[in-house]
Amino acid sequence: MKKITGKIIAAFSLALVLASCSEMFENRISKSNDVNLMSLANLVVPPVTIEKLEAPKQIFVSKAEYPDKIRITWSPVEYTTSYCIERAISKEKDANGNFIVPDESEFEVIPLASKVYSTTYEDVILTDPNYLNEEYEYQYFYRVCAENTRLKYETSEYTVSDGGYLLAPPTQVTASLGEYSDKIVVNWVKSKNAKSYDIYRSRNSDGSSAVKIGNVSGNLSSYSNVISSGDQGVDYYYTIQTVTATSSSVSSSIALGYGLQEGAPPKVNGVAVSDGRGTSVDSITISWTAAAGNDIHYAVYRTSSKDSSFTLLTKDIQTTTYKDTKSLKPNVYYYYSVQAFTGSGDNILKGPFSSSGSDAGVDKAAEGFILGAPQDIKVVKNARGCNILFTPALGSSDNINDSHLSTSYNNYFYRITWSDNQNGPFTEYPDEADSSLSVNSEGYYTVVLSEQHKFYKLITVNSAGITSAESNLCAPVPFAPKNLVVSKGAYITGITLDGSSGNDPDAKGYANENGIFPVQLKWDAPSENDADGGYFIYRSTKKDSGFKKINEEPVMTTSYVFADETAKAGIYYYYRILSLNSLKQGANYSNTDYGYGALTANQYMREYNKTVINSQKGLKLMHMADDMKKLGSETTSGKLSGTLSYDANEIIIPPGARILMHYTNYADYYANNGADTDTYYFFLNGDTNTKASMDASGTMDGTVICTGMYPGSVGYDGLKIKGGAAGGGTYAIKREGFSNTINIDWKIGEEGK
Repeated sequence: MKKITGKIIAAFSLALVLASCSEMFENRISKSNDVNLMSLANLVVPPVTIEKLEAPKQIFVSKAEYPDKIRITWSPVEYTTSYCIERAISKEKDANGNFIVPDESEFEVIPLASKVYSTTYEDVILTDPNYLNEEYEYQYFYRVCAENTRLKYETSEYTVSDGGYLLAPPTQVTASLGEYSDKIVVNWVKSKNAKSYDIYRSRNSDGSSAVKIGNVSGNLSSYSNVISSGDQGVDYYYTIQTVTATSSSVSSSIALGYGLQEGAPPKVNGVAVSDGRGTSVDSITISWTAAAGNDIHYAVYRTSSKDSSFTLLTKDIQTTTYKDTKSLKPNVYYYYSVQAFTGSGDNILKGPFSSSGSDAGVDKAAEGFILGAPQDIKVVKNARGCNILFTPALGSSDNINDSHLSTSYNNYFYRITWSDNQNGPFTEYPDEADSSLSVNSEGYYTVVLSEQHKFYKLITVNSAGITSAESNLCAPVPFAPKNLVVSKGAYITGITLDGSSGNDPDAKGYANENGIFPVQLKWDAPSENDADGGYFIYRSTKKDSGFKKINEEPVMTTSYVFADETAKAGIYYYYRILSLNSLKQGANYSNTDYGYGALTANQYMREYNKTVINSQKGLKLMHMADDMKKLGSETTSGKLSGTLSYDANEIIIPPGARILMHYTNYADYYANNGADTDTYYFFLNGDTNTKASMDASGTMDGTVICTGMYPGSVGYDGLKIKGGAAGGGTYAIKREGFSNTINIDWKIGEEGK
């Protein structure tokens, strides 16, 4: 062997310095002119490499602070650039009266909150709130995750809030109706978190031009409006607003009230529904006992289970019966009050309202309803036919929404009609579903049919043979789709995300901003081929929970290409398919399968290089401060499998050195972060070698074959070394499923180091 000169030793030492790829490919571009930008970047670029962001540690939601919105705040997460907020609405309570926390699958991204750049968000629930909004009856749950798409960190887990709710006005607002001569007493049911209540009064029946007349503490639920003798008999209309430390609610329902005048007729008694508890489809008849006195006239008012405000039905009759036919709707309770008066014009003396409203008690309330069909109907297929499940009609003792203000119930029969055409005609089954049916624990009757048809409607029949209008159209839900298969790392040709054209799959538009191509889902229709409403597709990052619908309109074929804007490398995404009938109803899901999109060439290098960089951390010689101590050979083992060998003993002529690094069955990471799989992320076999001359310039060579989650190869023959650092050239990326090799810039894969 030739004598090694000092110059050769120096060159050899310099070459050894270059042998560390983590040093060799460090970006040497000066940023001295970007001091401010770098200082800002330090806020979101961690000093050490991280894979996944932490979840927010705390999340708070407003509770009765605003009448139209929920305010969400959460703790900041280090190195986060934005947050994503999802919402779920709870409408049901448990046996203890607490709102049921929604399942993960019920959360949906708030469209305007997919990227939030602060730690506060205001979710507007109502744009034009009023006391009739049912949203005041619900609770709203939120979950927040942290993201850093700039550095492509894996999104954090979600942090879930407890229930938030809107600032609601008081409910069941009433005012005394001629019960007192010197005052009008206003009552209400208290709101949550009320600090106080503002009371408003108007002379107009619509509550307009109301004037604030008082304020009472939040622990009170009544207010006495003292009136003078001149105000007796005058109709006043009251509304209440809930007041908190920060806001006020919308106005409550309007309550009519007035003071009794001397000489007015007495209260009307005996008000009752004489014909109208499911006895008619369009009318309710009430009657009452005549009030004592001469020239007695009557006014009739109505409230309902949907609105406690009074509706004037007739302002002047002299009979003791009234037939109500005004805008009656099925599945609504109506309550009637009667007022006696004498005189006319400006000389009317009004007596008090009858005690027959919804607060009158069992068998004292004048409660009526028209005959209606069942509201909630489900059709479920069985082996031979189908099961019809439905809730009993209003007026049945089995109805779960019964008011319990009457002990008089109806014995209904139910007719089931069918058709194989959505527009009919419908044919009745010969047998009726009679009153001997029993409800299940969820409040449904079940009727078993021995045959299957496309569409059904139900009709309620009372004991007199009167029939209701038909129910809404319902249809059986299809059986489950079968044999779902999702592509795994495959390049789906001809698909673009932004409508761009061209032959280069790595061009902008084919993959999302994380470098992930779409996936393709394929499945078989149910054996009966009855999913005539198409399919909804659900996706989750978990195998058994957290599924969310990804398509707003049903897919009408048995394949679907999903361009997932949020997909990231290394993650399994789980999918399942719901088959739908023509009414977009479904209950049966396909099997669950996972899939993931192929990587762009640039992203492939980034993901591959995570294993390469981590592998070199186990070597000691190449990281020695003294160049001469870098000489020699060593081997390090992968965290999961295999070895990486290092050999820095070969001297080349002209003066220089050659360093050999070889991977044998090497793996550090599992795919999907090791959840639900034992597949390696990148499983490496091959060489990454360096040859450098005395002036610290040279080349690399070798190829590493990759198997695991993303099969392919990375070639080093095009890389150049200049001035002691990477100075140009390209990697050669070959991905399984792609027809060509892509050369990418040497800087790719080193971002954020």
